[in-house]
Amino acid sequence: MVDNSYEKQHLKKVRTFIYITIALIFLMIFIFISIFLLFFSMSGILDIAYFPPKLAIFSFLISIVFSVLAIKNLFGKILLVLNIFLMLFMIFFGP
Repeated sequence: MVDNSYEKQHLKKVRTFIYITIALIFLMIFIFISIFLLFFSMSGILDIAYFPPKLAIFSFLISIVFSVLAIKNLFGKILLVLNIFLMLFMIFFGP
């Protein structure tokens, strides 16, 4: 019998790395749109009638999902907290 425990452990690490990478990509999109909304205060983050807030909320939700999937890793926990604090900041202090 072949021992596959090393391969399974490596695949779990790769899967977690992919989750963190996807969460980071969508977090960067969320940060970019949040900065755009803060500098050009034409609408707030909760104004669903406009396209940038829709894209920001969509990227926030995708980033939250992948951060929760990678929550076993310390970096996944940091991403989750950063996502939540950034969204709360945009809700309370945004335009």
